[in-house]
Amino acid sequence: MNNTHYIASPALIALALVASTTLTSANGQTLNETLKLLSEDGASNDEFGRSVAISGTTAIVGAWWDDDNAPNSGSAYLFDTATGVQLAKLLPSDGTRGDQFGISVGISGTTAIIGAYQDDDNGLQSGSAYLFDATTGAQIAKLLPNDGAAGDFFGYHVSISGNTAIVGAPNNSGSGSAYLFDATTGAQIAKLLPSDGALNDKFASAVGISGSTAIVGSVFDDDNGSESGSAYLFDTTTGVEIAKLLPSDGAVEDQFGIMVAIDGTTAVIGAFHHDDNGPNSGSAYLFDTLNAIQIAKLLPSNGLAADRFGRSVAISGSTAIVGANKYDGSGADNGCAYLFNTTTGTQIAELISSDSAAEDRFGRAVAISGANAIVGAYQDDDNGADSGSAYLFEVPSPPNAAYCFGDGTGTPCPCGNTGGPGEGCANDTGAGAVLSIQGSNSVSNDDLVLSTTGLPLGPGLYFQGENAINSGNGNPFGDGLRCAGMDVTRLQVRFSSGGAAQTSISIVTKGDVSAGDTKRYQHWYRDTGTSPCGNLFNLTNGYEVTWTI
Repeated sequence: MNNTHYIASPALIALALVASTTLTSANGQTLNETLKLLSEDGASNDEFGRSVAISGTTAIVGAWWDDDNAPNSGSAYLFDTATGVQLAKLLPSDGTRGDQFGISVGISGTTAIIGAYQDDDNGLQSGSAYLFDATTGAQIAKLLPNDGAAGDFFGYHVSISGNTAIVGAPNNSGSGSAYLFDATTGAQIAKLLPSDGALNDKFASAVGISGSTAIVGSVFDDDNGSESGSAYLFDTTTGVEIAKLLPSDGAVEDQFGIMVAIDGTTAVIGAFHHDDNGPNSGSAYLFDTLNAIQIAKLLPSNGLAADRFGRSVAISGSTAIVGANKYDGSGADNGCAYLFNTTTGTQIAELISSDSAAEDRFGRAVAISGANAIVGAYQDDDNGADSGSAYLFEVPSPPNAAYCFGDGTGTPCPCGNTGGPGEGCANDTGAGAVLSIQGSNSVSNDDLVLSTTGLPLGPGLYFQGENAINSGNGNPFGDGLRCAGMDVTRLQVRFSSGGAAQTSISIVTKGDVSAGDTKRYQHWYRDTGTSPCGNLFNLTNGYEVTWTI
């Protein structure tokens, strides 16, 4: 049918109204690894996979209890992500007993950073970190803070972005601090301290960096109760604190900030003792770092008590990965990890190892770069008890691309009723409704769900079109913007419940979708309360989906 058949009147709603408020959910795909990584000289108790990082086609895996330089001196390994071939084994020039080099790792381009938090250069357990050339495996520099002292645990967590590295020193008995370094010279740039730091906050137990912004976790901060946790943003050029981040529902002992990561203007923060799915089930949160506002709360589709979801987090572009290393899917504490769309907050996939076993602790460390993700299982036993392993996964292409917003970035809304960032034009709730997509864009999986939030009470219609109207900017239509048109297919009428609605049909069947098709989706809905423009109906943003096999 053509787009003239789309009716902007109550007659539209009279068509196939179904008095149902049942909401369905989509859990995304379940994926096994593309490659399993093992060190060539792995041995019992190495705990290879205790830390992982990835940049482009190179992955780095830490084995903090490896014994090459001395018992528990530690090591790290570089791998080619395309082949799984080990490229190099990294060892510090001065490694000694108990340094635990490899407790944390990071990589950006051709530079890797590795923490050794129990190195003793500045006193017992003062800690250090090392820079390596990821192409040659050669050590570039050893990093030490200007004011290092015993018990600092400098190197407990590390991260790197371009020419700037950040090293956390959560301190064994103090408040903690973080340090910025020039990754080309090894020179200290700045020391980072929170504006309201206190004893035992464990500030810098987790750190992350992207461009000119650093994020630092303070896992035992008490703003939302004892050990509720927090995180801070810093400007890496000045060392100045930008903002303090707190979750909207933080609680006692959540330990928000146990792990942090950032890419561009989006940060992900774990709270592995949060209790939404049961005691210590865990959660993670997405934040807009430009405005220091919470975007979404992430929860797994199958979360249970004691899973510790959020113990590890990472982010790349529009995809975040979150580990739950005590998940009990095929055995006690075998672990799993999850991929989420950072635009919508929806789960894309659950990652599990093909040889999962009890106590593997798969998901204790995670990392992601573009189309590649890596997950550590530091108690896997392939090379002996607790020798450890890591797994590479291919990240599915995002099943959606949002477009045509009524937030002032494109075509103006009909009566100046601009919505918030990423929303449709404002409705009588005072904000715009948001269309998102859950599940995969696979025709064979057929699990795609259209989901809407920010709706007023009433019915609405999900529909599919062939084209993005006005080059994707949309045209005014009712109180909103018409974004999807040509050969329109009416998919399903749904009533909103609690401001939300979702489809419950097969989009593939109803939309007559084939692999290779690109379709556009939108949600038309009644707005009879206080319609901003008086037209009594509105629309969400649009979504474009390119379907695969």
